[in-house]
Amino acid sequence: MYSPKPFKIKDRDEIISFIANNGLAMIISSSSSYPIASHIPLIVKNDKLVGHFAKANPHVDFLKSNAEVLLIFSGAESYISAYAKDPKDLSILPTWDYQIVQVKGKLTFISEEELIITLDTLMKHHEYQEPRALELKEYPESVFRKKIKAIIGFEIIIEDWIGCFRLNQNRSPQERENIKLHLKDNQELVKAIDKYNV
Repeated sequence: MYSPKPFKIKDRDEIISFIANNGLAMIISSSSSYPIASHIPLIVKNDKLVGHFAKANPHVDFLKSNAEVLLIFSGAESYISAYAKDPKDLSILPTWDYQIVQVKGKLTFISEEELIITLDTLMKHHEYQEPRALELKEYPESVFRKKIKAIIGFEIIIEDWIGCFRLNQNRSPQERENIKLHLKDNQELVKAIDKYNV
């Protein structure tokens, strides 16, 4: 991924935190005829990414013999008008602000026992903020057993990762203030701009 120096993120803890908050990954594999992609929620666990596919997903069969994957995690983003940067002189071209992390790795499928642990971890990660946080053990055994047979768990050994957080780090404080005013309805992006421009 092209990630110019002002926007490049390589710090492990920063990338893990970003994935924890933006866990829906696009998993991309390359075949001889065309790329294959699936959108799967993932979490970082023991320096690996873990998740599961529906067994009916054609991507599963492909991955059994093609383990290399590219993952893309997306965060806050928005078009930035030239007017937003520089309302008076329009001296700066329009652009797009965004947060992206790409991960390269190898995917391996895991046992049903490991899948259950992964599901429990995934639920605990996301359910804690729900009004009534469910736990995996609350599901009736008959329902759970039927559902678990329809999915397959996996882990991805991370080989490399890089982030590109293009958040006006190369612009003046006044230009950033103009952009934040323009983005008043996108508070997630405004917070990211503040965080990476201290």
